[in-house]
Amino acid sequence: MSIKLRARRKGFVLYESILALMITLMTLGILQQSLLIMRTVQHTTFRDQLRWHVTQEKIQSEMDHALRIDEVKDNHISYTKPEWLNDKHPAFVFNIFGKGDNKMLRYKTVVSGGHEPILVNQREIKIEKISNLVIITTVNKAGEKSEMYLTLDEHKL
Repeated sequence: MSIKLRARRKGFVLYESILALMITLMTLGILQQSLLIMRTVQHTTFRDQLRWHVTQEKIQSEMDHALRIDEVKDNHISYTKPEWLNDKHPAFVFNIFGKGDNKMLRYKTVVSGGHEPILVNQREIKIEKISNLVIITTVNKAGEKSEMYLTLDEHKL
């Protein structure tokens, strides 16, 4: 008695082809979404973070070079530099300007006038002081909240 073995088929059966096609489409869909997310994160986050860190360094540098911090309130930080020591009023101010959803944090000199925008197009900006720490909280138009922490020397307060 001999047993006859079936001959192996070459190629795919229809359901194997459909299954392979479905797996390929799912993989391409996941890859496309991943690339889209990566591109969005690289494009917006890096630029915004860089701008945020440059702004924080500029403000911190100004605070480090200040002779004294005159006042920190919810809408401004005023301070005096050594070259303006003889004046009766603070020479430099970081303050919040604007109304509604279009606020900006600006740097201005009290004596000579003019201003330099530091952070623009913000929905909300808040300045608060806790001992020797100044916290600037912003909410941009997309609703993203960010906090900037600045340190003040104890002898300048």
